[in-house]
Amino acid sequence: MRNSLFIFRFSSGCGLLGGTLLLSVGMVSAGENSAFSESAYLDEMPVVLSVSRLSQRVDEAPAAVTVIDRQMIKESGVWDLAEVFRLVPGMVVSYHSARGYSMDNTVSYHGLSDPYARSMQVLVDGRSVYSPLFGGVLWGDIPVALDDIERIEVIRGPNAASYGANSFMGVINIITLHPSETQGKFVSLTTGRNREEGVARYGGRNDAGDLTYRITAGVRNDKGEDPIIVNALSTQGGWDKNKFDDRKVQQFTLRGDYRVNATDELEFQFGYNGGDRQEGDAGTTHPFWKRADNHFEQLRWQRALEDGGELSVQYYHGYESSYGTDINGATSYNMDVIAQRHDLEVQHTFSPSRSTRVVWGGSMRYDNVYAPYYLRNSITKVPDAHAIPFHLGRLFGNLEWRAHPDLVFNLGAMLEENSFTGTDITPRVAANWHFLPGHTLRVSNSKATRTPTNYEKVLADPYLALGVVKQKLRPERVDSTEIGYLGKFSDLNVDFRIFRDEFSDLIVENGTSVGLGNLNPGNAAVKGFETQLQWNVGPRTRLVYGFSHSLVSSLNQAKITYTDAVPTSIQSMMLTHRFDHRWSTSLMGYKTGAVHFPETDTGPQENPLYYVNSYRRWDARLAYAFQAGTTRGELALVVQNLADNHYFEFRHDNEPPGRTAWLNLKLDL
Repeated sequence: MRNSLFIFRFSSGCGLLGGTLLLSVGMVSAGENSAFSESAYLDEMPVVLSVSRLSQRVDEAPAAVTVIDRQMIKESGVWDLAEVFRLVPGMVVSYHSARGYSMDNTVSYHGLSDPYARSMQVLVDGRSVYSPLFGGVLWGDIPVALDDIERIEVIRGPNAASYGANSFMGVINIITLHPSETQGKFVSLTTGRNREEGVARYGGRNDAGDLTYRITAGVRNDKGEDPIIVNALSTQGGWDKNKFDDRKVQQFTLRGDYRVNATDELEFQFGYNGGDRQEGDAGTTHPFWKRADNHFEQLRWQRALEDGGELSVQYYHGYESSYGTDINGATSYNMDVIAQRHDLEVQHTFSPSRSTRVVWGGSMRYDNVYAPYYLRNSITKVPDAHAIPFHLGRLFGNLEWRAHPDLVFNLGAMLEENSFTGTDITPRVAANWHFLPGHTLRVSNSKATRTPTNYEKVLADPYLALGVVKQKLRPERVDSTEIGYLGKFSDLNVDFRIFRDEFSDLIVENGTSVGLGNLNPGNAAVKGFETQLQWNVGPRTRLVYGFSHSLVSSLNQAKITYTDAVPTSIQSMMLTHRFDHRWSTSLMGYKTGAVHFPETDTGPQENPLYYVNSYRRWDARLAYAFQAGTTRGELALVVQNLADNHYFEFRHDNEPPGRTAWLNLKLDL
């Protein structure tokens, strides 16, 4: 059985068969292992912090959640932060799929996305990094080093009850290590094909021990995609050339935690990410270089209350900017972008009774965006010389009620009022029933919205003013229902979920929607199931496997083919093995089904393929741990795309690099 794992074929049928076989083996093992007990199971259950804003065991959280810990991040051998989400069931990750502005990765849940993936909320230590201009996340501009991440919690499904609009299809919460866990000196050096990086970190404390801090700095040189597409569909119109996407990035982060007294703690963070990067569409004769500078400041005060509750106040300021002038013939365009965000949030957690816990709070946000080229009048094409402000106020709350030792209810809602679309309430109700020791059934329903971005609003307002469209731009909406199961069979953990998401008022940015007089004509229903398996095959071997199957029904309004915008099947696996205390290895496999994302081109005229075909990729990592005196180190060889597969992601002019290898040396000094 163990040998068969290495020749396991990635196909939809084998994925289902493999999952069934694993489940069967786990059930047999559970029957033979008399040492399994409920108390042992509860001790092993991971605790999640993000789903309801309450600290909860994963089997009592009101939504499906995937936890990626620091060990998984290291063993996966990922280069970009975005790539680690390929291990999450149902997640679609595309390499550098945007053709303008960011030239960055796309991370979306199930699909149904444009390159900016506006439907995912992403937080770093509670701070939103959702970009206000186009929406989505600029993954290459997040000031966080992979080695500073403690864990990542991915909520699979809408979670607006906890984090508001734009938590539309899911939430990613990146949690960094506390400075007390990163004391001393650390260095990471990477070199390989088209990729080089150096990271240095120092963690310390004051003499009294009540202040701990961490300073991390890094530089990265990334050559991006190969210039020429190997499996080009055409040699005409630039379809045989990849985008210009080289980048040189500098990064610096600082975090300090100060324990004021027995109940109060202050946390301060600062981060900077900047450098030169290219832009340039397929077929252009020269790259467009621009400078990007992004930084944030975050301050958090936290007080532990006598009843076991907690009161916290958090403020952060985010600054996103890029500068450059694109010269096209005799015309030059001001491509500058400056986006700022101020956010203040208060949160209170307490227990009204022995069987209930409550978290509630509120926040105020102010965004301001200046982008003359991108925020042009959609009719006159004249740039708006003024920055566009956005105001947001929120009130939220979640009640956890343990009606019975084996039955937990979660009731939550978010009230929001913003200056673009007005007021919305997004509720959620969920019940978790531990019907057997180690086995839980979850049922939930939640609603969520997505607020139009600055770009979408500026595009829509002139049509409304001229009476071409009769309705104001509205928020997108989703009504989501799921039934989930979590179970433990000896060494096998199972997370299974059946879902149905009904989307309405989807925003369409094309002339057909204007002709219909409605900028929110889109509707779609996505239904399916997904599973996540974690199997401790042996004392030194572990398998993590994810599978998602989805179907879409839609009238495909405004010529947007929603029915093809979600891959029917998505699979991922990571098999790790430790030979001894020095040598370890891991093998990762990913497969994504054929898909056609909304509002992307169909392909070159002489070969108009509609779908981006299904692809399969294998990565591997081999590591050697050593110790020299007081220095602990690890040398790892990482190879991505072992088979040198040349395939497309997202579009037919977006071919990720072929086989890519690099060496990484980590030293704890």
